[in-house]
Amino acid sequence: MASVQCEMKDVQLTLEEKACLDEMIKQAERSLEPHELLAGALNNQTVGPLSIVATKIFAGQVVRNFPNPLCNLDGFAMSGTFVTGVKAAVVYSGKNKAGVECGWLLAFNDTNNAVGVRVFAECGLKGKFRNINWAQVEQKLEKSGTIAKAYDLETGTSLYAGICGPTGKSAAGAVFLG
Repeated sequence: MASVQCEMKDVQLTLEEKACLDEMIKQAERSLEPHELLAGALNNQTVGPLSIVATKIFAGQVVRNFPNPLCNLDGFAMSGTFVTGVKAAVVYSGKNKAGVECGWLLAFNDTNNAVGVRVFAECGLKGKFRNINWAQVEQKLEKSGTIAKAYDLETGTSLYAGICGPTGKSAAGAVFLG
């Protein structure tokens, strides 16, 4: 069964999801250092730790690495030039509530061009993320909005994320479930 992907700008979150995401973004904003263009806060609400299986840096540099493993609540940060900004993706894997190996993909963008700030999410069986087409992820990211939500019916996994702030000083938050 395919993932239900929300790639448009009109993503709907529940009140609980919105409150949790707002808190994650506030935490990221508090950790944003002057030399960083983007700070992110990640919240793992799955049954166990998540491990990185892939990352892609399209633009910018990592200042604070994506947490590996992601056990509960942790963060990362990136910097870059005002012209190129930052654009990256990370894929985590772990087990869902049924003990099945799953994957969660989070991509984000903060660039000083027509794309601006964007976030994209995808989740499902781990095998779905074996041979990632990064160009396709980048295209989906550029068509997405400031909030993303993915839910996979087959695995019961989900991921919701948001990004906000002026270009060049963004905060992102994401919550991994399953």
